[in-house]
Amino acid sequence: MPEVRYDFDTTDGVAMLTLDCDGPLNTIGSRLVADLEAAWRRAERERAHGVLLCSAKEKSFLDGANLVEILKLDRRWGLGPLLERFQSLMAAMAASPVPVVGVLGSRTALGGGFELLLWTCDQVIATSGARVGLPEVGVGLFPAGGGTHTLPRAIGLEAALEMMTTGRIVPAERLEPFGFLDVVDRDPVEAALEWLAENPTSANRNLSLPPVDDQTEEVRQRLLHGYRERLTRSPYRPWIAALLDSVEQGLERTVEEAARADIPRFIELTAHPNTRNTIDFFFLNTSVAPKLARSRAEAARPVERLAILGGGLMGRGIAQVAADRGLDVQLVDVDTEHLQAAVSDIGDTLGKLVDKGRWSPERRQGVLDHIHTTLDYDELAEIPLVIEAAFENLELKRRLLRRVQEVNRDAIFASNTSTIPMQMIAQGAVAPQQVVGMHFFSPVPLMALLEVIEGPQTSAEALATAVAVGRAIGKTCITVGDGPGFYTSRTFGTYVLTGIMLAELGMRPQEVDGIALAAGFPQGPLHVYGTAGGEVIYHASRFIAERLPHQPIPDTLENLFRAGYVGAGKPCFYTDAKGTRFDETVLELIAHRDGPTPDEEDARDTLLLGMVNEAFRCVEEGVVRDMATLDIGAVLGIGFPQCWHGPARYLGQRGVHACRDRLAELFKRYGEPQLEPCRELDRLIACGVNSSLI
Repeated sequence: MPEVRYDFDTTDGVAMLTLDCDGPLNTIGSRLVADLEAAWRRAERERAHGVLLCSAKEKSFLDGANLVEILKLDRRWGLGPLLERFQSLMAAMAASPVPVVGVLGSRTALGGGFELLLWTCDQVIATSGARVGLPEVGVGLFPAGGGTHTLPRAIGLEAALEMMTTGRIVPAERLEPFGFLDVVDRDPVEAALEWLAENPTSANRNLSLPPVDDQTEEVRQRLLHGYRERLTRSPYRPWIAALLDSVEQGLERTVEEAARADIPRFIELTAHPNTRNTIDFFFLNTSVAPKLARSRAEAARPVERLAILGGGLMGRGIAQVAADRGLDVQLVDVDTEHLQAAVSDIGDTLGKLVDKGRWSPERRQGVLDHIHTTLDYDELAEIPLVIEAAFENLELKRRLLRRVQEVNRDAIFASNTSTIPMQMIAQGAVAPQQVVGMHFFSPVPLMALLEVIEGPQTSAEALATAVAVGRAIGKTCITVGDGPGFYTSRTFGTYVLTGIMLAELGMRPQEVDGIALAAGFPQGPLHVYGTAGGEVIYHASRFIAERLPHQPIPDTLENLFRAGYVGAGKPCFYTDAKGTRFDETVLELIAHRDGPTPDEEDARDTLLLGMVNEAFRCVEEGVVRDMATLDIGAVLGIGFPQCWHGPARYLGQRGVHACRDRLAELFKRYGEPQLEPCRELDRLIACGVNSSLI
């Protein structure tokens, strides 16, 4: 069957081109382009008075390129001609006197699908729930279907740059004020036909015009320079520079000319190893991750209600995401004032999303309607799952566990601890098998990962229930074994403490963070110390250091904590959230140590290989059991650069032998125990493994 169905109504002369690829989503490949081209030519031959672009899928209008096919095509003789053919078709549709209307409905139009609407359609008709975007940077590419030129002309350069460089997918309502898209509350096909009846000829938008905001050349260049300065510091993420080059070079050309010039740039990018890493991670995250967590799904307990102990930052976040997915949440705290403040904060936070057009008022109210508050633990008697989100204090967590099991011995008690082993929390409990870890990441509504910790006594039911609920509230779940800091906190701590160590060896903190950004990290270790919260990092590091001697506490960390340099509104390395204004007073708190000052190469390798080494220590100890968990947990949870795919891929690409030897060299030079090569690297070498770990 063709991937584009053609229907022609002889009464009104409207041709309907309905996209319907194999599989759950519509994606762009050779077959769809050929079928769309044939359908368009047929509409021309039959002298259609108007054309509707529709989708047979319930949720997908057209969601970008078929990456599997794209990667298989010969770059010069396959991919290049396909891009040329798709662009030529869109240019012809845009230039035609026949009006074209995109019937988006409540579906998604992403990447090339959104580009198709932007370039070819005189109008787009959407309904509530529709979302659009150009998320190509998330897979190491940039929009090559004209989007870097049509989107600035549709919504203005500044707004377009923000959408494209973040890959943000937005509700269709956000773009309605720009005029090319209408959001209606009725049948979108009927609305599209009415629009055609009222607009019998194509608007023929002049896509050679500059962006609609009509900014001066000076303003445009200043905008582009700012994005380059902030986002192109890493040579290992070349797609951002390629995107900005495309935008800049297209400002003085027609869309067709500019898009054609993008093809060689795009083809070159598909061959870049870091692009392949990023695409592979996308496949890992979308195909493997949803099935990855090891648990017996049939053992999971049904959960329609849950309780959360603690209305602080983490508790509020967990309550919000659970309530947003339709679960009834019982929020518990020490007094009415704390509970009221928690609910008020959730309402205010969601109100800002409503004001920005990202949430509907109904969705916000639905969340609040599902959150209930209580001070009475007796109300937990029938609740199947209780999530503890209290301070990182062992005795407090044990006390909360006892209070819950006094009224509900069968409740599954899930701790949101980031460091304390389940075995320690469950010690002395009447039902230790009901204790499991559910380690969320802050901010909970934005962070995709949930680390589920299986203690030595955790039952199959408790583990499976934690995983099932995590998935139900939209999280990517990994399961790990027990131990201080589990997997993510240990490895994240190594990153931050290594950054402090580099400062103690004589590097300026801004230099350390700059090297980290150049290596591909989203934030430098000293910047992230402040944004993640220095108090949390200090207490977590102390707990881990007392149990893992290879992660000692640097003197500087003690100095920062005692002086109150902990971020979160208090002093730290920077005076602004973006990390652009350095606070010179922090230099007085850095405890300098003897030893050579690292150069840029050594600093980069200590940051990357230090995390890799700790990740494989977790494999050695049985905390992590597979390479997919290793990479997904590191990228989604603690900011390991996605352009490297994760610690396992990075080790394999660089070579286990080479990484082990490099770590040994760094350990000898600087004497830092976290740099001593772990035994797992020697085991891999002994087994003949040097590459291709994942």
